[in-house]
Amino acid sequence: MLAFITSIADNRDRRRRGTRLSGEQGYWQRWLRPRLGRRRFLAALGATGAAVALSACGSSSNASPTATAGETLLATPEDTTSTAKQGGVLRSVLVADVPSFDPHSAASTAVHTQVAAYTYPRLFKFATAHYPDRPRGNLDGDLAEAYELSGDKMQITLRLRQGLKWDAKAPVNGRAIDAQDVVASWQRFAKLSPFRGEMLYEASTAPGAPIDSVTSPDSRTVVVKLKQPDAGLLALFASDRLFYVLPREADAGFDPRVEQRGYGPYRLGDNRPGAFRSWQRNPDYFVKGRPFIDTIEQPIIGDYASRLAQFKAGSIYTSVASQGDIINVRKELPRLRLTRGDNFATAPSSLAFGYEGDSPWKDERLRQAVSMLIDRETMVNVYTNRARFEDEGIEVEVRYHTAVGAGWEGWWLDPLNEAAFGPSAQYFKHAPDEAAKLIAAAGFPDGLDSTFHYNGGGQYGAIYARTVEMLSGMLAPAGIRLRLEPHDYNDWLPNYHFAYTGAQSLGKPIKGFNGLIYRVGNTSPSVSSQLLAQFHKDGIRFEGMSPDGRNAQAGDPQVNDAVTAIRREFDVKRQQELAQDFARLMARKAYVIPNLPFSTTGFALTWPALANYGVYRSWPTGAAVAEANLNLWINTAAPPITPA
Repeated sequence: MLAFITSIADNRDRRRRGTRLSGEQGYWQRWLRPRLGRRRFLAALGATGAAVALSACGSSSNASPTATAGETLLATPEDTTSTAKQGGVLRSVLVADVPSFDPHSAASTAVHTQVAAYTYPRLFKFATAHYPDRPRGNLDGDLAEAYELSGDKMQITLRLRQGLKWDAKAPVNGRAIDAQDVVASWQRFAKLSPFRGEMLYEASTAPGAPIDSVTSPDSRTVVVKLKQPDAGLLALFASDRLFYVLPREADAGFDPRVEQRGYGPYRLGDNRPGAFRSWQRNPDYFVKGRPFIDTIEQPIIGDYASRLAQFKAGSIYTSVASQGDIINVRKELPRLRLTRGDNFATAPSSLAFGYEGDSPWKDERLRQAVSMLIDRETMVNVYTNRARFEDEGIEVEVRYHTAVGAGWEGWWLDPLNEAAFGPSAQYFKHAPDEAAKLIAAAGFPDGLDSTFHYNGGGQYGAIYARTVEMLSGMLAPAGIRLRLEPHDYNDWLPNYHFAYTGAQSLGKPIKGFNGLIYRVGNTSPSVSSQLLAQFHKDGIRFEGMSPDGRNAQAGDPQVNDAVTAIRREFDVKRQQELAQDFARLMARKAYVIPNLPFSTTGFALTWPALANYGVYRSWPTGAAVAEANLNLWINTAAPPITPA
């Protein structure tokens, strides 16, 4: 097993070994200050600061060093399940309402994570890990209780759990959930879902997707036939962002956009669109004795200052403080618990390249130079408020993304571990002098001019645009002079973001697209599905790449073959080895450079009344409400319910 957690001393030693230059760090601090102050920058990252905007959260195996002789600000999650009590109200919060309740037709993943996960089953769900361990993508049954994979890996037969019933409202009237519900939901998903290309094979739009058909020979059995073997298939069925099972009466008997007839850990209670939503515990949920909490209340509060004020007053128990505020709030209210989260991010945003015409980026030496010009450590400092935490003796855990995102526990390989990662580790170091040599060797001793394309429509938030400026500034000292080119979203999406995605019927490479592009990626539920979507020519979010600078829609045959091998490898240990080889390969070819190039574990600040927080931990693309959060309980003897 790889040692993923590094000590404070090891991390500080890395920084001493030249991953940043003090003079350049000062330059970047001066550059950022007049444009976006550190505090405003961090506050803009939202509810849990960098943990939300940059990564999923994670945790270390030990509490951090103490801030004072007798106290540490960072608490160790405590398992209190043995004393847990049924009942209570969890006072949470939502930043915005969802546009619909229907997980099949919605384009917003918030519909899945904030609504469907509470009240509709998936076929599988991800197993939780127990602190201090991190989850590794193992599966538990949800609606399915058993499965059988055929010898040729081209068919999966599922046996459904018995005794589960839809809620008592018409038109389902508490009837048993059966295989016909699964088939009807699949047909509806295949017709309506903007995300169907992750799962449903279609020759023209999703040739890499695995599923050919879903049928049911009887009320308890579901048969999934595949177009191609895929070791990540079951994880697709466990994702909190893809396939949920609804009653077959959806559309004909009720409108799933505004109503629910579900079966999950919770059922919809009071719903006031734009203002408030609540959930009531499902007493018939199949996990015995779970969930503990009877009611979840979620007022919708869009303003950060208002959310923070409500949190400080004890009206919200869950974490809302940004990384910029979290230490000060914890010191102001010592009764609060400061903990790390669950995971690192699995899908970083990325820098990719255009290959049309006389594009200089056909030369991999220039792409490698770009990677070596990114000052990852300074970006960590800017985005995470690291110095503030380290002043309190709290380590901000950081991993550098490779082509295999930092959150893929067991698959990710640390690129700063040169002995393990090999020669490609050099491309993760901030090495401007070496980058300049590569640029000169590629035929540009005086530097080069290019264009930096990005979405200027505001859909990705203010931090996205600021990062474009930051990256442009980091490349400039080595002579890479970028002209910033913002695009309207309706132009950006088909002609830039999906420019090389041949499987999408959204557009094609535009004439002259030969610069850099800053893309924001979506996460998939497994390593194999993530790599397919992003790096294989048949992927639904293919970035575009070419070994000879021609026909970038066809990809690099070596990369295509490597992704296919990972997808078809059902032995987990061997698949992990192949994924690590893939990370080394992609670091050398530098077709896609992860950006933001790091992930941090982030921190959460909660009231002690929310017991068991941080103990049971979900896979990054799991549904916490039906996995880890089943074990949360309300301790009415703890603050803010009962003063300490």
